Order: sequence, then structure tokens, then C-alpha cells
Amino acid sequence: MVSKIQTYRPNKWIDAGSFSLWTQMFQDLGNSLELGYRLFVRDFSAKYRQSLLGATWVVMFPLFTVGVFVLLNRAGVLQVKESGVPYPVFALFGLTLWTLFSGLISSIAGVVGQAGSLISKIHFPRIALIHSPVLTSLVELSVRLALLAAVMVYYGALPNGAFLLLPLFLLPIFFIAIGAGLFLSILGGVFRDLPNILSLFLTVMLFATPVMYPMPESGLLEELNRFNPLYYLIEVPRDIFFQGRFDQGAAYALSVLLSLVILLVGWRFYHVAMNRIVEKI
Repeated sequence: MVSKIQTYRPNKWIDAGSFSLWTQMFQDLGNSLELGYRLFVRDFSAKYRQSLLGATWVVMFPLFTVGVFVLLNRAGVLQVKESGVPYPVFALFGLTLWTLFSGLISSIAGVVGQAGSLISKIHFPRIALIHSPVLTSLVELSVRLALLAAVMVYYGALPNGAFLLLPLFLLPIFFIAIGAGLFLSILGGVFRDLPNILSLFLTVMLFATPVMYPMPESGLLEELNRFNPLYYLIEVPRDIFFQGRFDQGAAYALSVLLSLVILLVGWRFYHVAMNRIVEKI
């Protein structure tokens, strides 16, 4: 690993043709695996080592958020139409997928700003910085899925047989979060208030996107979410998981394609722009 870091040359093909640039990007990805894993172990242990509740925080946020929405629903403050699934299960499933997206994009968006001194002093494949938030999200997702399974058992909400396809339905969420996070990480390395702006934006999007409630039949939210890929990336897996329905196939396919485009564009932008902003970090 040490020799790879020492001999790495970030500008080798920076002005080469498109194919050569993509070749370098995939080579960097392969060369960064060991370093990325070490960064993950360091960051993950540091994240919970001095925490009062440790890894319990992984499930505290979804439990608290769903609990608030359940209380509002039972008090009549929030009127949620029947979805065919017990509301706590419905809300927790949507929130699990949303937390995967929001947590991953937020953590990736901050990697450049947090690793400024490392980037400016050491030559290494910069994509290595992304492995830690991705692996952390995978670990936290597994814990939240275990919580979801426990809640489903409690309410007797059995999934449809297609639940085995859930890992495939999670991939587009990873794609769009990683791609957008890579793009924002470059901006975050220059503008240090970006994490605050992103946090505010994600909070608004949580309530504007039908994550905790079914899609309204009419109104402004219904019209806006027709063009919101996150709605389809969450709602379609939820319909398939619990009811075996696949009613919005075309919109879902377009959302998946868009997520792949965002991943590739964000990765390329990150690769090209990283070497040009080192002096600004």
C-alpha cells in the first residue's frame, strides 16, 4: 500500500482522451481499495468510540422520527391515507431508504473539506476518501434493516416474495447519493458552509418527498414529485416489497438511468477537479 501511495501520479493522463481518463479512474479505484478500507476502520471506530450511546445512534434517529409521525397521525394532526401496510412499517421502510441516501450524500460531500491537509501533502488516489462513507453507510444500513425486520415481525407485516430483490433496488440510491456527493465534495472543499446548506435542503426534501406518507392524489406535492427521482427510487421498492406491485415501471427505469448518469458525471468531475482545487483547500 505504501509503494502505491508514493508512486501515484494524479496528473499522468489528466489531459488525455476520454477513454484514457476513464481507464485512469478505474485504475485509481482499484489502487485505492486497501487505503480506503483503512480509512473506514479509522473513521468508523472514531465515530462511535467517544459516543455515549455508541452505535445505538444508528437506530435512534429512525425510531424517534417514526415515533413522532405515528403520534401526529394518531392525534389527527397528520392525516395519512391507508396504504395497505401498518403505518409504522410503511414509514420506517421509507425512512430507512431515505436515511441511506441523506447520510451517504452528506458524508461524501464533506470528505474533501475534512481531509484538506491530507490531500495537500500526500499523493494518493483521491477516490480512496469515498470508501469510508460508503462502507459506513453499508454497516449502518444493515443495522437499520434489522430494526425494520423486527418492527415488521411485531406488526405482522410480511414482505412479498420479491423482497429478495431489495439489494438491487438499493443500488440506484447508492448511485445517486455517491454521484451527487462527489460533485458536492468539490464545492464543499472551497465553500465551507455547504454542509449547512445541504443539511437544510435534505430536511426540506424529507418532508416534501413522500417518504413518511403516501403520495397525495392531487395538489402541489403530487405535481412536484412526478419529477422527483427519489420518490420513485423509494416508493417503487416499497410497493414491490410489501404488495408485489410494479405500477410505475417507466418512471422508475428513468430514475435508475438518471442515478447512473449522476454517478458517472459526479465521479468524472471529482477526478478532474480534485487536482485543480488542492491549493484552495
